[in-house]
Amino acid sequence: MDDATSDDRAGSKSGTGVGQPIQWVLLTGNRFVIAATLAAGFGAVYLVLSISGFAPLMDMQPLFYAFSGLISGNFTLITVVVSINQLVLSRELRTPGQLESQIERTTDFREEVETVTNRTAPAEPAGFLRLVAESTRRDAQRLGGLSVGSVPADARDEIDEITTEITDEFDRIDAHIEASADGIFDTLSMTLETNFAHEIQRLESVQRTHGDDVPAVVDDAIGDVRDRLREMDIARQYFKSMYLQVELSRLSRYLLYAGVPAVGTAIAALFVLTAAAGPPFGEPVRAVLFPLAVAVGVFPLALLFAYILRTATVTERTAAITPFTTPEQEP
Repeated sequence: MDDATSDDRAGSKSGTGVGQPIQWVLLTGNRFVIAATLAAGFGAVYLVLSISGFAPLMDMQPLFYAFSGLISGNFTLITVVVSINQLVLSRELRTPGQLESQIERTTDFREEVETVTNRTAPAEPAGFLRLVAESTRRDAQRLGGLSVGSVPADARDEIDEITTEITDEFDRIDAHIEASADGIFDTLSMTLETNFAHEIQRLESVQRTHGDDVPAVVDDAIGDVRDRLREMDIARQYFKSMYLQVELSRLSRYLLYAGVPAVGTAIAALFVLTAAAGPPFGEPVRAVLFPLAVAVGVFPLALLFAYILRTATVTERTAAITPFTTPEQEP
């Protein structure tokens, strides 16, 4: 499927050291791989139980109940699909006035970024984010240069530390943008652990603590950096809303794709179980076939789990907006 390719590209993103496997499961991993692994795990466990004789599958009545439950469960997932589509549509159904207001506010923000950078902002999320990152890095470096010899030593050290942290972070973002695809999640994933609430707080503290000792030009430069950091947070929150709409729409489509075969497989298994003399095949085939049918039957639930896990993680890590932060948003 076309959107699965974007998941593959996302697999090269953030997440290092001991946290990399967790990061892969929560965010960067291909959702189909995670769902297929989970469903295959269910099937493998039941296969081992049946082959080992611990669950010999001699009595077919429990299987009848199990596959009936899978059918009803997958029909419930179809209801979930309808609810997801209603959620997405509710955000899209607006009056002309509401659409005009939203477009005007979005255009105003875009023009604000273009005015600061003196460049035309790209239409793609990745290109726009890169422009904001370059603008912020430039203003941070400008602040660092202006503060040399013009502010007290302790304020200079604090500003230098802040600007170094900001520059390093935006160098990382710029490198990831250059090496990544243009998908909305690829863009958003670069900023999930980017929160500058502490940097803004420290810059404001420098202004309050040193007051008249900070020249006007340095004070203005601090204000410019704070504005650029806020622009980055606005862009991140906007891209998050775009991503969630895309992801929920994609999830509803994929659940339909997976749900129909799952229901069909469970119904076929029930038809086999209705034979008076039992299934028309021997125990070796039975020991493999029924666990396989279970794996197919639980795949839609596993797919729902994989996608909701990522959307919930993204929402948690972008819950606070500037000037606030949460422990989950700290790198």
